[in-house]
Amino acid sequence: MKIKKVDDKPMTIHTKADVKLHIHQNKEVSIKGQNVYTVNRSPKIKSAQVTDSPEKKSGKPQYRKSTIHQGNKKHNSVVDNYRRNLRESKKSIKVRNFSIKFAGVVGSRAAIKQMEGGEEIQQASMIAYEIGRPITGTASKGAELFRQKTLEEKKRKIKKVESGRKLTSRRIKKTATSVAGKTAKESGKALSKKAAKESVKKAVKVTAGVAAGTATTGVAGPVAGIVAGKAVGWKMDKNELKRTNRNRKIIFFMDKMKSQEDQTDSIGKMVKDLILQRAGLVVKKIVAVVLPALLTLFLLMAIVCLPVILVVAVIYNSPFAIFLPPLSDGDTVMSVTSQYVAEFNQETNTLANNHTGYDEGKIVYVDYEGSYAVPSNYYDVMCVYMVKYGVGDTATVMNGLSKQRLKDVFDDMSFYTTTTETETIENEDGTTTTKTILNVNVTLKTFRQMETEYDFSDDEIEMLENMMNPENLALIGYTGGSGGGGSGGGNAVSTLSQTEINTIISGITDASARQTCSFALSKVGYPYSQAYRDSGNYYDCSSLAYYSWKAAGVDISYGGATTAAAEGQGLDETGNTISFDEIQPGDLIFYSYTNNGRYKNISHVAIYVGNGKAVEALNESVGVIYRDVSTGSIVMVARP
Repeated sequence: MKIKKVDDKPMTIHTKADVKLHIHQNKEVSIKGQNVYTVNRSPKIKSAQVTDSPEKKSGKPQYRKSTIHQGNKKHNSVVDNYRRNLRESKKSIKVRNFSIKFAGVVGSRAAIKQMEGGEEIQQASMIAYEIGRPITGTASKGAELFRQKTLEEKKRKIKKVESGRKLTSRRIKKTATSVAGKTAKESGKALSKKAAKESVKKAVKVTAGVAAGTATTGVAGPVAGIVAGKAVGWKMDKNELKRTNRNRKIIFFMDKMKSQEDQTDSIGKMVKDLILQRAGLVVKKIVAVVLPALLTLFLLMAIVCLPVILVVAVIYNSPFAIFLPPLSDGDTVMSVTSQYVAEFNQETNTLANNHTGYDEGKIVYVDYEGSYAVPSNYYDVMCVYMVKYGVGDTATVMNGLSKQRLKDVFDDMSFYTTTTETETIENEDGTTTTKTILNVNVTLKTFRQMETEYDFSDDEIEMLENMMNPENLALIGYTGGSGGGGSGGGNAVSTLSQTEINTIISGITDASARQTCSFALSKVGYPYSQAYRDSGNYYDCSSLAYYSWKAAGVDISYGGATTAAAEGQGLDETGNTISFDEIQPGDLIFYSYTNNGRYKNISHVAIYVGNGKAVEALNESVGVIYRDVSTGSIVMVARP
């Protein structure tokens, strides 16, 4: 086969300059449609430069390539791959605004050059373009939606891959913009976001709890609601941790996309933040478990302790504060009262002992009844002071004002006067001697007397009587005083069984005496109290004698009084006194332990029960006892 070469007709390709398609310079296009979009392909990475590529004569559109200076080649590869994929996705979408526009322009220009009436054809082409604008706009919007859907699908796939390896340039741009916006707003909205998140969490917890509680009936309903609410809240916290960790990784990746000198993040910082976030979630869970237990324990302690604290606080602001430990060091109500008592006794003793201008001096405790040689109203003074000034105030704090108030109460309850008397003494030789005596008359008022003098209310009287209860006084060391009792009086017993009582009274033949001794013996062990002497639960010496003989049907009171001095005076005036040698069970033994200004200075009485034994209410420290007869300080013996 021979090939004939034709030399006279060379084949040439004629191109017309007006038909060229310029992608980047559309200067001759005068009509711009409303749906034509301008694509900005500026550098997407900091420090990147763009170099223009020359157009190829084939007329194919050429895309600009970017060169990243001081960047990472791996990052360039990722960006180029994404652009290539993006171009492939765009090729599948044939309808584009600028393509339609350029096609119409090129067609019209070619028709004008080759045909007559080209202007009419061009106008018709432009009219067709204007008519097709709504269609092209719709197609563009459809293409945009499809492109967005494709991008979203790629974003979801990128999330499942290791951070930074397959991120596309468009994802980088969008993420960078989002992160930058969030970073700029975090400082101003951190608290509000946190509060919003907590509110949402709480709302979800409550909603889940209500739903679970509603679904579950009975007692388990609220419990199920709480458990469900906590489970939902924990799940939300885990999801929040995942989002936070992902954002932190993106921030690290974005920092690595910057130039070397502008990078501020590091792998160490990122790992530290991730660990702290995880640790924070663990701590939060631990706190969520432990805190309710601690709060429950605290509430239980508060429930138990708070009433006690309130009660103690109330007591310290009440008269009963005297029975509690002092609030401060230094003087107390007891120490200050003891000082006043000591000063008072020293003053009266000095006055009686000196008896200046008189032959003799003596102290007379006016109307005192008891077994003490030196009586005292020490506890009465303190309790009256506390009731008068301790209601709603810490009267136990001994400042200047409190000391003065206590001194005023003491002076109202403890005072003395002086009187004189003459006493004629018959001498052995038949002559008489007259001597003058200075009497220092000491008055020691009881709390009973002060109830009327201070006009206490019913509540104050009840409070005062409770404080003067011997059991309460024992809390502050009350022992009943000192002295008295005379000689003998040993082998004291504070309790007797009924068998022992029956044995003691078995030899008593007189019915009245037997009944009297039986009653007195049955009260052995009862507490002593002058204030409660008529209650049946407490006795003093004279009330025990009175009620014992009253049980036998005999009234030994005198002039309506039942004091030991009054009972002795009544029996003496009726001739019922006997000698001590004639004593029998049921007889009364009267004593004088101090000067009290009463009949024969009688201050105490005991009941003889036979075999050298007696029953007597001695004092607050021992109460009613059964013991040997005390033979000292006896004034007289009487038989009712």
